[in-house]
Amino acid sequence: MNGLRHAVRECPHAVMVSTGCLGKVLHCQGGRGLQGVVQPCGIDRRPTGMVVRLGPLVTEADAEAVAAWLQAGMPDDGTLPDRLRAAPAPQQVAPLN
Repeated sequence: MNGLRHAVRECPHAVMVSTGCLGKVLHCQGGRGLQGVVQPCGIDRRPTGMVVRLGPLVTEADAEAVAAWLQAGMPDDGTLPDRLRAAPAPQQVAPLN
């Protein structure tokens, strides 16, 4: 958590909130590490991009990878490993026909 807190403090206009599972947004699995949701925003804190679901973050290396990705501006260039992208909650997944 400390690495993530530092990364958020370094990002202009960023806010970090700690809470229980956001069941409508994430598919949380108890005891499997931290889950998170981030979204880019402007100076006025209005969203400027899509929500990115994170987790589970299990090791310090996971947290450091997310922190580096946040500090780089959340680039969509593969620097955030796919294993650190969380699955959306069942309500967010379109049903198959």
